[in-house]
Amino acid sequence: MDVIFTIVSRNYAAQAASLMESLAAAEPDARRVVIATDGQIRFKDPAIRVLDAAYLDPDFAAKCAYYDALELNTAVKPHAFKALLAEDGVASCTYLDPDIWVYRPLDKVREALARAPLALTPHITRPLRGEASPSDHTLLQSGAYNLGFMAARAEPQIFDLLDWWGEKLRFDCRADFAAGLFTDQKWMDLAPGFVSDLAILRSPALNLAYWNLEGREVTREAGEWRVDGQPLVFFHFSGFDPHHPGLLSKHQDRVKVAAGSPLSALLADYAAALLRNGHVEASATPYGHATFPSGQPVAKADRRRMLAAARAGEDFGGGLTAAAETWVSVRPGAVVRDPEGVRGEGPWLASSAELTTWLTTTPHAPAIAAMKAARRDLRDRFASDEAGLRAWLLGPESVEGRFNARLAPLETFADPDLAVRAARYVAGDLSDARLRFAAYGLASRAAWPRHVGATLRSGFDAPVRDLARGLPFPRLFLSIWESRSDLQKLFPLNGFNGRFGFLRWLIGGGLAEYGVDLAALPPSVDSHPMFELARLTVRRTAPETARAQAAGTVNTLLVAERWTPEAAGGDALVYDAGAARFRTPDGAPALAPARADIVIFRTASGLVPADAVALLSQGVSWSSASA
Repeated sequence: MDVIFTIVSRNYAAQAASLMESLAAAEPDARRVVIATDGQIRFKDPAIRVLDAAYLDPDFAAKCAYYDALELNTAVKPHAFKALLAEDGVASCTYLDPDIWVYRPLDKVREALARAPLALTPHITRPLRGEASPSDHTLLQSGAYNLGFMAARAEPQIFDLLDWWGEKLRFDCRADFAAGLFTDQKWMDLAPGFVSDLAILRSPALNLAYWNLEGREVTREAGEWRVDGQPLVFFHFSGFDPHHPGLLSKHQDRVKVAAGSPLSALLADYAAALLRNGHVEASATPYGHATFPSGQPVAKADRRRMLAAARAGEDFGGGLTAAAETWVSVRPGAVVRDPEGVRGEGPWLASSAELTTWLTTTPHAPAIAAMKAARRDLRDRFASDEAGLRAWLLGPESVEGRFNARLAPLETFADPDLAVRAARYVAGDLSDARLRFAAYGLASRAAWPRHVGATLRSGFDAPVRDLARGLPFPRLFLSIWESRSDLQKLFPLNGFNGRFGFLRWLIGGGLAEYGVDLAALPPSVDSHPMFELARLTVRRTAPETARAQAAGTVNTLLVAERWTPEAAGGDALVYDAGAARFRTPDGAPALAPARADIVIFRTASGLVPADAVALLSQGVSWSSASA
């Protein structure tokens, strides 16, 4: 038995109904299936089987939160294929985008599946000339094959392919050209290497659309649609609006539709079908995963934050739940301090030296417990994720100056994966390779002790001997070069000029692009004579001079929840604990003092441990403390 299916949100129900109508005429013996991704859809035709995507994809709930509509609908595809191909009696399965109309039986597809387990259609079979859109470059970004169509046989190698594809789409079904991704489609460029054979269907009669229509002639002969003389099998109306049937697609400006032409008549026919099948009502249906339970819209940036959290193993609420909305409401770096936090036992009001010794030798890591007790957001977010809490402390909290890993026993941050996870919290949703670079740079900015992320840093710091002939060339530099084809063309490393030019690019902003400050480099590189020479030849914008007033050594340091004129006392420097910033008595920004004779905590007693940890994290020492 053959199964033909599509995947839709409710606003595309009219397209799905039209596709199914065309299939009922062209493929009456095929099983027709619609997979719904954001709520129930009812069709007039009782033969249409409707499945809920939530029952097909084990990660569906989370994907509803971190993917938008296009990404979610395409991420479901491999799971739908697996479920349908596994049903009794199913020999093959064909996916068609909902905005397709099928004019003739899919015999060419069956012929293809008779000789290969997988059938795809290429976007183009000849170059696209000129500057119009789409272009060859556009399609290179989108992928070699258009995944509005795909057909596969039920056999082990296809299930293996679908397992791999499904795993890739778990987090990387994004429309993200900068990362080399375009939903489910770009991944299928690799499919020819994963199956024993691939049927590439180049006939213009299959998947005719705006991207391949230029230079092809659509005609109608004896009531039958044809393209270049061949009977048209199916047309893909991607980007078509039935209210503007004179425009082929909103995605292109390459093909003009001449009034009265056969193409104009074909578009008008499809527009009539959409309107007949309820397009006006369906298109007005709001996307079912557009808001949180409160009605608050889900911003694109918040979806990306949740995706990064899910990839890192963090639980943000399992979908668009109230818990997820609470999770999103806490911005990176935002502080929700709880004055009722438990102060706990310990020398919190002792000298900084005594407190530091106790913090670094007590097995249960009281510095972490202090942060958690004082911060409701940390308790809510990492209630059952201790590793996530430690990565968050290594990342955003350390960068903000509220925590320093040196204040915990050595074994506390021994897990090598914490460094990359911390970098993800700071840098966002980057590729694994870019995250390793970001973690290397974060180690310096967050003042990690040497043992944190030591494996990663030692690997990047190791010299590449074949390239270090007279030049400082650690593995970090080579890894950046290897990750970019443009750098490989600009700076060939087989000669001195290429290597020196690459050093200049790194110093002039290349390292910063990867989140690495020059100060993060090992002394063997930073002090190397050739590195110094490269630095002198690069024009760099001088860093802005800090406007904050340096406090030096002070007699008294007041710790207040927020700076106010009332919180200041005489000439004492103030630590604004809520903002993790130092201020002069009149409220101007100030640098952390190297030392204070006495620290006076004017915050709630439950916040004193976290405030003491924050002061130590910013390099402040003191002789005595009181509250």
